[in-house]
Amino acid sequence: MSIDLTDDNLIPDLSNASSSVPCPIPAQSSSTQVTYTSTSIKRGLRHDKSHYKILSNPSKRATASCWAKFSLPAVRISDEKEAKFSIIKGFASCNSCFETYFYNDSSTTNLNSHRCPMEHQQGQLTFKSSENPLRSTIGAKLLKKKKEDIKKLCANWVACSMRPFSIVTDPGFKQILQECLTIGRDLRSEGELAIDDLLPSDRTVRNDVDRAAQHERNLLKIKLVAAADDYRLSISPDIWSDKYRNISYLGATAHFVDDNGIYHYFDLFCSEFKSKNKTAVNVLKMLEAQLAVFGLKELMDKITFVTDRGANFIKALMAFRVLLCVAHRLNNVLKKTFYQEISKKKTIVSPGKILTTSTSVCRTEITPTKTEMTTITTRTFAQASPEGNEEDIDDKNDIDTEESSDDDNDDDDDVVDYTSTTIANLPPPAKAILDMIKDCKSLVKYVKKANLNRELQLEREKQNINNSINGEDPPSTTNNSSKAATLHQSSVVRWLTLYHHQRQRLQKINFNMVERLIAFLAPWKNVLKEVQVGNSPSLHCVLPCITYLREQMINGEKKERGGMKFFYKRAIQLLDNMFKLEDDHIRASFLHPNYKQLRGATKSQIKSCHAYCRGLVLPDTTGDDPVISEKDICEPPSKKSKFMLQLMDKKETVKEPGMSEIDRYNALTVEEEYTNPLTFWQQQHIQLAYPTLYRLAKRTFAVPCSSAAVERQFSAAGQIVTQRRSNLDPSTVNNLIFLRSIENSKRQI
Repeated sequence: MSIDLTDDNLIPDLSNASSSVPCPIPAQSSSTQVTYTSTSIKRGLRHDKSHYKILSNPSKRATASCWAKFSLPAVRISDEKEAKFSIIKGFASCNSCFETYFYNDSSTTNLNSHRCPMEHQQGQLTFKSSENPLRSTIGAKLLKKKKEDIKKLCANWVACSMRPFSIVTDPGFKQILQECLTIGRDLRSEGELAIDDLLPSDRTVRNDVDRAAQHERNLLKIKLVAAADDYRLSISPDIWSDKYRNISYLGATAHFVDDNGIYHYFDLFCSEFKSKNKTAVNVLKMLEAQLAVFGLKELMDKITFVTDRGANFIKALMAFRVLLCVAHRLNNVLKKTFYQEISKKKTIVSPGKILTTSTSVCRTEITPTKTEMTTITTRTFAQASPEGNEEDIDDKNDIDTEESSDDDNDDDDDVVDYTSTTIANLPPPAKAILDMIKDCKSLVKYVKKANLNRELQLEREKQNINNSINGEDPPSTTNNSSKAATLHQSSVVRWLTLYHHQRQRLQKINFNMVERLIAFLAPWKNVLKEVQVGNSPSLHCVLPCITYLREQMINGEKKERGGMKFFYKRAIQLLDNMFKLEDDHIRASFLHPNYKQLRGATKSQIKSCHAYCRGLVLPDTTGDDPVISEKDICEPPSKKSKFMLQLMDKKETVKEPGMSEIDRYNALTVEEEYTNPLTFWQQQHIQLAYPTLYRLAKRTFAVPCSSAAVERQFSAAGQIVTQRRSNLDPSTVNNLIFLRSIENSKRQI
């Protein structure tokens, strides 16, 4: 039973039962007990010194260094002249600030972690010191032991729950642990605290995800509506299906430039596509419903949509402003160059066989992030190209060699249409290259099927050990793993030729030709990497990248001979026929200060671009756009993209300023080199000098040149909808994708 001793100035606090200890009062009935807490004891020591005091620890085992600062609290038990005090068991109090902790004989952790504010005021200890507070030997040993315990717990967790090792470095995991440490420090005076008192249930977390997503949508809605109303918003939609339940999702990313000229992009939504047929009507209906959540349905005519060449999306968005994905088009050109385009075979059958025979469709797709020819499936090539015997090719070598084919083709470059050349009409050297590509893919497939990857890795490690013993440098690799197996290494190749007598697989491959194919693909890889940037403007990259790619193909065609020369010529013609530079691409390059010379554009394109910009300039333009302050002006970045750097304009001598804004911008000599053009336009004096172009730049650079961002969204969704989490509700997936994008954006600020 607890009693109230308020009249005797004993003020026990019953608010925290977890840190309370019942203590008998000898002066009263033996059956009467009072409950003490750390808060009530601290209050008594500070304000009722006649009834409370601290006594040194009488135990002989109290040898820890913390007892130099701590004592045991005691309460008065008699009213005689010589007052008698009884130690309150289970507690220890600081000698200076009287902070009281729950204490037992087996642990002094709370006492060692105490940082006395009284000593802080005296300058003896800094409360917020950047140094480790546990500088004593006892504290260092304790920290080492606790760290060892945490390491064991993490190892057990990773093993038992099948979590990745990198989870311990996850920023969110560290943030949770840091918050737990803060809570423990703040509540250390309240005694022991169970982790179940802090951690929420899984249902609570899911509900909070839904609540947080809705809250962030309301905040983002205001920014999106303002950007769309000024034509500074673009949206990239696409459709994706998970591989576990085959649920279709309509995803979209939003890209916009705010009033201060800062680029933003978010994963807008990834919602379940419930319609059975993905027709243009259903796509548009679903897209309008999702945009209505952000108040953008009525502003769709002011939004630029960036999408691939899917027929359903093109038809659904035909009433709006659409810019087609550059990366998808370049991949189509590359696939068609090597005859890897989509092939369909339809079999006409009689009605009696309609149940047993179906249409055979072989589809090969390369995502924008995959640029190497190794991603092309062998099946499509096998259907497109009839296999030829090596003996037939050898018999023709005397007639059709690489050198002899050059003379025949050079004279007919202006009249030969390489884009219409079929596989059946290919010259033998070009046909041999396609066969070699097939053999390379066959070798890679064999290595995977025969489970030889591990053997190759062990052989590579053995070679590295031998090289280190002999004092030789290990072979350089282009990837992050130093143990990656490469087939072209001599020891590995020799080993593979002896393994199950597979020499014939290597004899078919001309490694010199493989190197030339890699050189052919290198410019494509550089360009595709630049046009798929998602966290900064990319529309200005199209003109210089296409110009660079065309120049590389022309230079390669002049250097190469035979089969490779044919594919260079075919790539040049396909690039000219299949890819079209839009006016947006030209204007974006013009608005980049380092590409405004528009190298690679035709005279008519340059003239049209300048005329469009002049048409926006009013004689009495005052520049009504907001001007950012000096503290918001960003300096040019110190790190620059090496590839895009070589494509920039050369520095020119300052020309005589013209009367119009466009002429003055053309005459401007830019000393700095900008990877992000908005960094240039964020400068205050630039905004004042070119107000119309600044407004146009914000609208232009809000549009990405590819839909790679939504492809990355689907990649993240694939990491969420795993086999272990395949039962996630699609609405939860949508909220998780959206919140992830919001949090990543906050971290970049």
